[in-house]
Amino acid sequence: MTTRTFFVCPAPPCPNGKLHLGHIGGVYLLTDLFVRFQRMRGHRAYHVTGADEHGTYTVVKARKLGRPIDEVAQLHIDEIMDCLRAMHIEPDVFIRTTDATHKQNSLNIFRELEAAGYIDVRDGHQLYCENCDEFVADSLAVGLCPACDASTDSNLCENCGLAQQHSKLRTPSHTSCGKPLSLRPIEQAVFDVPRMAAMLDDAIKGSEWDQTIQRKARAWLRDELRPLPMSRIFDRGVTLEAPAKIAGQTLMTWFEGLWCFETGIRLQCARDEVDYDTVMRDPDTRLLFFMGQDNRFYYTIGVTGSLLARGYPLPANHSIQDFYKLEGEKFSTSRDHALWADEVSRQVDPSVLRYALARIAKPFGTNNNDFQIGELIRSASHILAWESALRRDSLHSANVDGSGLTPAHDDIVQRYITAMDQVRFWNALDLIDEYFVATGFGTSPETWRPVHVSVFLSMLHPVMPVLAARYGNVFFGEYWTPALGANATLLATPPRATAEFPPFGMPIADSFIRQYQSRFQRAVDAA
Repeated sequence: MTTRTFFVCPAPPCPNGKLHLGHIGGVYLLTDLFVRFQRMRGHRAYHVTGADEHGTYTVVKARKLGRPIDEVAQLHIDEIMDCLRAMHIEPDVFIRTTDATHKQNSLNIFRELEAAGYIDVRDGHQLYCENCDEFVADSLAVGLCPACDASTDSNLCENCGLAQQHSKLRTPSHTSCGKPLSLRPIEQAVFDVPRMAAMLDDAIKGSEWDQTIQRKARAWLRDELRPLPMSRIFDRGVTLEAPAKIAGQTLMTWFEGLWCFETGIRLQCARDEVDYDTVMRDPDTRLLFFMGQDNRFYYTIGVTGSLLARGYPLPANHSIQDFYKLEGEKFSTSRDHALWADEVSRQVDPSVLRYALARIAKPFGTNNNDFQIGELIRSASHILAWESALRRDSLHSANVDGSGLTPAHDDIVQRYITAMDQVRFWNALDLIDEYFVATGFGTSPETWRPVHVSVFLSMLHPVMPVLAARYGNVFFGEYWTPALGANATLLATPPRATAEFPPFGMPIADSFIRQYQSRFQRAVDAA
């Protein structure tokens, strides 16, 4: 098997609050699953992300709190990292966009695009607040989307995905003071997407991206094609010194903020003492992005275009999730309709939460990612059934069967590998169930099959690494490592120990269920 290098880059969170389970399930958990799986397969895989500190969401939050922006950003970055750790997610590289290294890297990318002829300075418009005497951008301006009439900020409509133009946003108002906004002419840098549209369209058409995502990106190139603004009058961000006409403007965070993936990869390459360009152009390198639906446009067009324009290959995949829902309604911080990752993980085992969240991930466009208390309860029960069967076999089996996987079992494993490679986690989880049933765990107590058990724990490992490691160490010793297929057959037959620790899939506490039902005011079936 050829050893590959995977750079897996979830969209950087804005440091304006903690991460709720929708953020975790739709982006950072799926990234973690994929990275753990590829490492288990023997590949080099890196989780690269960061914090988009120049986004206006942090500015809005700081103004509400009456505190310095950098202080608020630091507070929420600490909370974000706590939430990730609580869910057993640890990025290899975490880039803060305020770091000098990232600012310099962003300027370098801008200059490379300019040298390649893809950046121009053109007349444009920016919204302005007469009351506050300031230019505004992104979430500092809100209005109605001209395409779908939904409420949106001045950059991207979360409802339909349309990149907003300041000149077309309807009834714009200032988030800070609530007053109507006017338009003022400015000159700004633009990314000349029309110049590369044919090349970009051909590349997307020939990619392995999901067909739904391909269609949406190519439809924009066909029906909405226009240059994308890259700079604005705003005093927070990466400041441009040239071209002279726009000196002093800052780069749009939908470019600069997302480019933290490249800063992170460069840092990882330096750690590994390898050349960035060589690695990125290597046919055995894969670049993947994980994101919620609100990031789709700028990743599939902006980020992809900025790579292609500089001669780099397209990302191997864009894993995009519809917004996760909580009991049928979108997670919402403003309405307190959210479950915070660090808080919930203190009441429900993170292994159970990881499984439940991965279980509800669905293909983009199905709009069916709904977190429900009933499903969480069933997830815990499901995991407990697995654990009970494994424990029964370990305690009561008198014989040890040292044979390897049967062709039928190996077929399930190979289909699982394919599903994980293609980020179809929902299919992979179904195949774990299929494998469990095929092995007959818990139904044949007279025989214990080490390879069957090790492979099953290995299939669980990306989703529930702590659970898999704990049982692997009990059954096979402290040096057990997850492995699939032929590698698993190399296991010796060690003495089995009794699992003395409590099961991970313990029933969800009644107190948590009552609090949940009361908080979200739903008549939820807790059975």
